[in-house]
Amino acid sequence: MKTRIAVCAALAVSVLAATAAHAQDYPNKPIRIIVPYAAGGMTDVVARVVGQKLGERLGQAVVVENKPGAATIIGAEAVAAAKPDGYTLLAATNTTLTINPWLYPHLRYDPIKSFVPIVLVAAAPSVIVVHPAVAAKTLDELVKLGATKAGNLSYASYGNGSSAHLAGEMLRTRTRMEVLHVPYKGSAPAKAAVVAGEVSMTFEPAFTGVPQINGGQLRALAVMSSKRSAALPDVPSVGELGYPGMEMSAWVGLVAPAGTPSAIVAKLGSEIEKVLAQPEVQKQLLGNGAEPVGHYHAAFAAYMREESARYGKVIAAAQIKGD
Repeated sequence: MKTRIAVCAALAVSVLAATAAHAQDYPNKPIRIIVPYAAGGMTDVVARVVGQKLGERLGQAVVVENKPGAATIIGAEAVAAAKPDGYTLLAATNTTLTINPWLYPHLRYDPIKSFVPIVLVAAAPSVIVVHPAVAAKTLDELVKLGATKAGNLSYASYGNGSSAHLAGEMLRTRTRMEVLHVPYKGSAPAKAAVVAGEVSMTFEPAFTGVPQINGGQLRALAVMSSKRSAALPDVPSVGELGYPGMEMSAWVGLVAPAGTPSAIVAKLGSEIEKVLAQPEVQKQLLGNGAEPVGHYHAAFAAYMREESARYGKVIAAAQIKGD
């Protein structure tokens, strides 16, 4: 028995030593960040800004690879099945990790079991925006306008189960507004419909909505967060307006396949923390409407659990199904 214990202890020590040596040598080749969206969107921009600086710190190229499709499922499944060696990461979003699991019961990835959270990099709160012709200049006025069907309000989303759809249901159930959901195939056509006056309102991430808001094509009534957005400092938050718990943000976090050595995860987190502290990176992110966050490891995991539970209640109450 003593011999068996000694052998097991020796094996454990050798495994730990090998893991530590592997982490010390990491990285010795380029790192891929899989973005489950097409190029040019918030997730892609955040991944490229952070990836470039991370590569400079690590002395290896960090390559962004776009794998769009199926509401981020294609890219997420590719990373979940990748070798857990720290060389393939996923630029995950709330769609990937806290919304999809409630909409698609047969996913080939599990948001908790398939990935190791590294860092929640940046977030862009959704903004409640209306067409300028809508007779509401504040959120309270919008709620009063939507008190009956006579208000004739409608909201555009990016499709069933999208963040805009959930935001609309949060607002509708919280205020008992009468508002019609009009789904579109993507955020660009949804926003275009509101700008054209075809639909009354939508819930636009600050990342993509700032140009139209500043240009007067959309009127911003409230930021869906507990505090104001640095991208829109003159727009009140739902928290300060008396609507707590109605927060909705588009965020980008980096995760690795489950089984990635903890030493590598810790090294990536430490280096990304230094990247996010750089004024140049903060300026680039804020300039695109994305606010640096920096929730690492356990804090990121806790944030996802809380958000997933909140979204799950909204999806169940509204009986939302994935397309």
